[in-house]
Amino acid sequence: MVKKKKLYLIDGANYLFRAYFALPRLSTSKGQPTGGLYGFTQMMLKLIREEKPDYIAICLDTAEPTFRDKIYEEYKATRPEPPSDMVAQFPYVHPIIEALGLPYVEKPGFEADDIIGTLARRFASDELEVVIVSGDKDLMQLIGPGVFMLDEMKGVRFGQKEVREKFGVSPDRVVEVLGLAGDPSDNVPGVPGVGLKTASKLIAKYGSIEGVVDNAKGLGPAMAEKILKHSGDAKFARQLVTIDTSVSLKQDLKDLEPGKLKLKEARELFKELEFSRLLDELTPHSAISYEKYQLTTEEKDLTKFAKLLKGKDIFSLDLETTSLDPVRADIVGLAIAWGAGEAAYIPVAHRSKSARKEGELFEVENKPPKQISRQRAFELLGPVLADERIRKVGQNLGYDLTILKRLGVTVAGTQFDTMLASYVLDPAGDHGLDALARTHLDHKTIRYEDVVGKGKDRLEFAEVALKAARDYACEDADVALRLERIFSPRLEEEGVGDLFRRIEMPLVEVLVDMQLAGVKVDAQRLAALGRSFSQRLKELENKIHSLAGGPFNINSPRQLGEVLFTRLGFKGGKRTKTGYSTSQSVLEELALEHELPQLVLDYRSLAKLMSTNVDALISLINPDTGRVHTSFNQAATATGRLSSSDPNLQNIPVRSEEGRKIREAFICENGCVLISADYSQIELRLLAHMSGDGALLDAFGRGQDVHAITASGIFGVPPDKISDAQRSVGKTVNFATIYGQTPYGLSRQLRIEVEEAATYIESYFEKYPQVASYRQQVIDRARKEGEVRTLFGRRRRLPDLAGGNLQSAQFAERAAFNTVLQGTAADIIKRAMIEIHASLSGISPRSRMILQVHDELLFEVPQSDVDRVISLVKERMEKAAELAVPLVVEAGSGLNWAQAHP
Repeated sequence: MVKKKKLYLIDGANYLFRAYFALPRLSTSKGQPTGGLYGFTQMMLKLIREEKPDYIAICLDTAEPTFRDKIYEEYKATRPEPPSDMVAQFPYVHPIIEALGLPYVEKPGFEADDIIGTLARRFASDELEVVIVSGDKDLMQLIGPGVFMLDEMKGVRFGQKEVREKFGVSPDRVVEVLGLAGDPSDNVPGVPGVGLKTASKLIAKYGSIEGVVDNAKGLGPAMAEKILKHSGDAKFARQLVTIDTSVSLKQDLKDLEPGKLKLKEARELFKELEFSRLLDELTPHSAISYEKYQLTTEEKDLTKFAKLLKGKDIFSLDLETTSLDPVRADIVGLAIAWGAGEAAYIPVAHRSKSARKEGELFEVENKPPKQISRQRAFELLGPVLADERIRKVGQNLGYDLTILKRLGVTVAGTQFDTMLASYVLDPAGDHGLDALARTHLDHKTIRYEDVVGKGKDRLEFAEVALKAARDYACEDADVALRLERIFSPRLEEEGVGDLFRRIEMPLVEVLVDMQLAGVKVDAQRLAALGRSFSQRLKELENKIHSLAGGPFNINSPRQLGEVLFTRLGFKGGKRTKTGYSTSQSVLEELALEHELPQLVLDYRSLAKLMSTNVDALISLINPDTGRVHTSFNQAATATGRLSSSDPNLQNIPVRSEEGRKIREAFICENGCVLISADYSQIELRLLAHMSGDGALLDAFGRGQDVHAITASGIFGVPPDKISDAQRSVGKTVNFATIYGQTPYGLSRQLRIEVEEAATYIESYFEKYPQVASYRQQVIDRARKEGEVRTLFGRRRRLPDLAGGNLQSAQFAERAAFNTVLQGTAADIIKRAMIEIHASLSGISPRSRMILQVHDELLFEVPQSDVDRVISLVKERMEKAAELAVPLVVEAGSGLNWAQAHP
């Protein structure tokens, strides 16, 4: 039996719009919206891959009026205009279709539905099956022998049987149902009060609109009146929804054969639109050759190699290790690249079995391969690694340097981290090596799982065969070296060279020492705290269940939603696919009315502290050092702030009782104390400096209480008469300004009416008028230039400022102002860390900087050196930037972090 060929007719606009609304808002780093295009492209590729069409046509609307517009001016008049960020995607539709090698059909004066109908009627036959790809119910009138409909997004296929199940009539009667019911979305008139269900029943019984009209009197007075009064509307609606199947189209079947993917055009488009995943599928390995990659397993060869490197002025380094934790990882091998395509891999701890590369098995090795010991390898390479004349390049260089320093290997010379260079050029996006290679070199790297495999067959890297390890590791070093040659000139051209050289790269060494130092944690105190938290959680649970009228799973959003909005009858519940929303914002709103939502918030907060701090900290204590060694991330935030992970030590609350108890578990070694040094109101001081506001400058210049002064302006009370509660409001409003809070947001934070919050903000700007004008200057400049910069040149691109999405643009405005202040504060503390690190050992050799949390630095210091270290730290932090107002640092000391906090 000969298999039927298939023609797929795609409702292009339907899928573009559905993709736009189904996906989160996506855009490129330059602000071009891409969500609809990405979903549309994915659907097309998936369709081709899974359905393997013999023929295909993407049917599109055009901008010209159709015959329906001519006979009915109000056709689709009530349909809202497409969102502006959707319209911005339209120009890319034709280029994407053409790059994919797919035929498309459009004709002025006709809708895509008419083109689909015409092609379906023309080509459906015993030899050719037609599949309409859409979610539009109007197209179901076309289903018949040899014509089917596929809603790929929902995974539903319709034939004549499914149409009968949906409408209660055969496909040829669907227009009767649609005419009787009308279509409000297209402003198509019908019989008011008659929906699809009623229309389906009436047409199933009487066959047509005329049949319903003829039998209207038997349907009851009210229904009869409506049908008779609006019978003309129903017939006119039927005319509008009837698809024209006789459009004059020049295409024959041969014109609808799918062509080949136009690789060059597709890659250029996907690169412009930043379709990373799709680009990865199209990017070949061949952009970089592995032919000259060397495997060095003999001492004599490594000696020659070291001699070769000694004559170079730059090389890149990449370690292969046993763990992502640099304080626990052992080195399996190292790769060094000294030129494009020129690299060597030196294995030092392989015990190979076999390895995968692009799905192929390499040779099986049942005995450890020949290799050089780690100690001997670094004895031979040590002199070139320590040679200051040779520049060293790496990707995420801090990881490698932490391991090498821990093992006693010295690395000197100017360093260049490609991950940090990418981050400084644009903090948004993916700074991983795979993404950078794809974007800047048009090269698809060997992935880690390509080498070690997946699932139960996954190998440790030490088990990877040497040839596979060589290509993987040498490629990483090679790519990093090539990226350095691209990024180095760009850093200077784009005005971020000083930031990279004077802040980010010097900070790497500081963070290496901090990661190796770690911080001592009292495991027994944490365990006791965990028991206390567990008891408190149980008490909260019992109280919540009591208020709810019975037990339920507090951690289940669905069950919590049912309790709040069904059992207790709270108003304003928002339905989601899985039930009612119980997000933090929803609970905060409800907490204004009832105790239970606030208790749930308390429960969630404590449970998070328990899991992310107490339990995590205990599990992450290094058994060899008895300390916790967090990893500091330089390339993680949009503002330039450092973050930490494994564990995240920056999310421990400073002012809550629970947070204080957790900080009590951070202790010092015997004979030492902890010193905490914290910038006082640094972002408000920066606001005074940058805005030049006279009132702020005067207040900080005189050393006055800025929060009290702000409260004075809000409440009309002299600063010395301000109460603690009023000062707290002043403090909240001060920081709300920096973070761009709206009156609504401030009202929720202070638990006051929106009008009152708006009055507070107005009073603030009356007190500090130049702050408002400065904020507007920042936003206007950002909108014009597409980016903001800190005092030290760090930049953040904000493409959403120019986009059409109002909510995104408002967020971008807040981000612009906040970044200038928070980013500058981040730069200042980094400068201070570099200066302190360079000077600390000179006055106290045993002192260590061990943590950085936002505006705070933590040190472990011998008791005899406390005063000297505090003096040094305060001096360096307060002189890290010259401002129009003084930078002030508050410092304290104690046997644990909570005691030390000033």
